Amino acid sequence: MRHHRPAVVSPAPRRAADNTTIVSRRRDAPRHDDRLHAGSRTAVVSAARSAYRRRASSFAESAMTTLSRRFSGAFLLLVVLPSLVVSVVLSRLYLGALRRTVELQSYAIAEQVAENVRVETESTAVLAAALFHDGELRRLASGYAAAAGATERFVWTRALDEKLVSFFTYSNRIGEVVVYLASGGAYRFANDPKLIATGPVDRRELAGAAAEPGKVFLLDALDAMHGEPRMISIAVCPAPGEPIAIAALLVRFRVPAFEALAAGPGGDGGPDVVLLGRSGRPILSSLAGEPLDELVRGLAVRSDDGQAGGGDRASFRALPAAGRSWLATVQPLAPTGWTLVLLADEAALSRRVTRYAWYLIPALALLAALFIAYARLFFARVTAPIRAVIGHMARVGRGDYAVRATAPAIRELAELSRGFNHMVEAAERLEAERARTERERLAAEIEALRYQINPHFIANTLNSIRLMASAARADAIADMTRDLMRVVSDSYAGAGVLAELSRELAGISAYVGIMKVRFGERFALAVAAEPGTESLLVLRMLLQPIVENAILHGFAGAGRTGQAGRAERGTIRITARREPRAVPAPPRPEPWARPVPDQVLVLEVHDDGAGMDPERAAPRPGRGPERLHRIGIANVERRIALNFGAPYGLAIESEPGAFTRVRFVLPALVRDDATDPGPAAREAGDA
Repeated sequence: MRHHRPAVVSPAPRRAADNTTIVSRRRDAPRHDDRLHAGSRTAVVSAARSAYRRRASSFAESAMTTLSRRFSGAFLLLVVLPSLVVSVVLSRLYLGALRRTVELQSYAIAEQVAENVRVETESTAVLAAALFHDGELRRLASGYAAAAGATERFVWTRALDEKLVSFFTYSNRIGEVVVYLASGGAYRFANDPKLIATGPVDRRELAGAAAEPGKVFLLDALDAMHGEPRMISIAVCPAPGEPIAIAALLVRFRVPAFEALAAGPGGDGGPDVVLLGRSGRPILSSLAGEPLDELVRGLAVRSDDGQAGGGDRASFRALPAAGRSWLATVQPLAPTGWTLVLLADEAALSRRVTRYAWYLIPALALLAALFIAYARLFFARVTAPIRAVIGHMARVGRGDYAVRATAPAIRELAELSRGFNHMVEAAERLEAERARTERERLAAEIEALRYQINPHFIANTLNSIRLMASAARADAIADMTRDLMRVVSDSYAGAGVLAELSRELAGISAYVGIMKVRFGERFALAVAAEPGTESLLVLRMLLQPIVENAILHGFAGAGRTGQAGRAERGTIRITARREPRAVPAPPRPEPWARPVPDQVLVLEVHDDGAGMDPERAAPRPGRGPERLHRIGIANVERRIALNFGAPYGLAIESEPGAFTRVRFVLPALVRDDATDPGPAAREAGDA
């Protein structure tokens, strides 16, 4: 026999499943003799399991250790034993770590220097190219070359000087520009008098640029041609057939960064810097004398053996020179063809580590003394709160939820104590919630038994009334009885919570027919369901409370005191449509209900009745019919929230004296043929 579900919150699904399991076991219980034998076997198995658990627990406890043992072991391993081998092991570890640190630092310095050289060479090349292709400079150079007398040449010289003054002002550099004329002469300009006093220029420095005409060429030197240090030189020769008076342009800039590299710290202050040109000779060095020559030869030998880093990647190696071992970082400077070498004296690093090792022995002795002195205080402050929490946990295991742990002064242990207290409070709340839920479930079962009525008895009685009304030709009574049978049948049909939308709409039509008998023809029902929505699944009796509110508050209240109404005939319109919407997949109220991805079902119940203001539309406690109206909507909202969750629900829109619209947003659910047991099986379960 099917039981009518009372209007209370059902217990949790897990508890319902547990109750079902208990009932099934009771129905399938064995006979009395079988239970005796089964009980004996169960007792033996339980005893064996208890003995095994005791042995496993004893073994686990013997394998566990205390904090004091761990602390003593750490003292022996970290203080006593290292003190015996620290002079040998730590020195080697420090040497390896220091060498690795020097390697990483050298890589970083090499990358920074390489970036500085690239920026300097590129900026100088850009300035040289811009100056070479400057039309005004070419015009002035042509005039200077074609000058007939000293006066005319002086005029062109002044014009060239003004042009190059603006060039150096724009570039914010100190340097020199030499314009080699095709006629054989040359023009020089420098914004530093020391550069002008270095003597005449030599065209042999331009051999490399002449071999690559039309390109910017970096000279393989960082010195001026007459002894001025750290000058980067760029030369440009015109392409063959280019009709200009300039045979070559030489631009040289002073680079302060190279000055700092040449005055590197050296010794214990940091690595020495050597910059090798494309020819392999040093063009910049903070190291001089015999070590430099031997290191250059050693680098050349390693490069010939294929041990140099490929491409523009840096490499790290050890090189002997002048009776010492050097740690060399070799960084090719790809855009220039130069090679940067950073050199660190390995002997100086070893002396530093040895000096630190002598400081380590008394430090270890002092650390051991402090370690032992602090141990007693540490254990006293750490183990006592932990033991207290363990004792509190045992009391909670026995059901004492009133126990609370006191937070000590140590932050980590205080967090542990607070976490334990929060856990106990949560367990207490869960236990109280479980007891309350159990009481509500029992009350609901008792209430359900009180109002339990056989649905077949009600259906047969109504059918008899309908037949009697038909026999008496009371068609109105027969129609109302038929509609009432449909409403009652929908209320009792199926044990699940879902039904097809078509069935719900048919039930609403029957319900409206019953209400018309009561209120007359004040309203009509119009249903517009989009094709394909009739087979979608909705919650049972979802629309009936909303339609009932539309009738009672939209049309039946006309003429009441204090309530706006409509005297003319109105319409209740129910529409159903699908909408594409990106929503999360809802939970399945029934295992045979499958959600359609990225689709929702939108239902609207619209009436052009009395309407209401926003305050009345909001759910709040009340009395009388208004209270019933709000309870009905609240129950519908709660059913949607319990079965589907967010973002599904309903929204109410109303305007006094105009309309009221209730819009549902529900998941689009269809029957899953693979898991649906079929109507026959569901009806059998209802019975």
